[in-house]
Amino acid sequence: YVHKNGFTTVLLGLSGGIDSALVATVAVDALGADNVYCVSNPSEWSTEHSRSDAAELARRQGLHFDTVAIAPIFRAFQDPLSLSGLAEENLQARIRAVIWMGLSNQHGHLVLACGNKSELATG
Repeated sequence: YVHKNGFTTVLLGLSGGIDSALVATVAVDALGADNVYCVSNPSEWSTEHSRSDAAELARRQGLHFDTVAIAPIFRAFQDPLSLSGLAEENLQARIRAVIWMGLSNQHGHLVLACGNKSELATG
């Protein structure tokens, strides 16, 4: 699918969770580690454990790995909007998606989604 659509590399958000770990592993199997780019987007609510798990997976598999913290970007949106509840939680996801698409556009990567059917079913 990647090559059929004119891409040679992929990018995904690597959170330290099982969904993104599995997507990264499948991408490495399909394309080779040198063609898989990962970015961690920690927020003020991200645990050190999830950050270190993401970095360790990237190290072990030989992935390209960068970190772009979203806390300052989140505050830039949240301060004037004062969102709460689900709207506030979704803001983090939207910021991460903008970062991934920006990196995709800049470097020509295909962005891989790391969601699963359970997440889709519950919104």
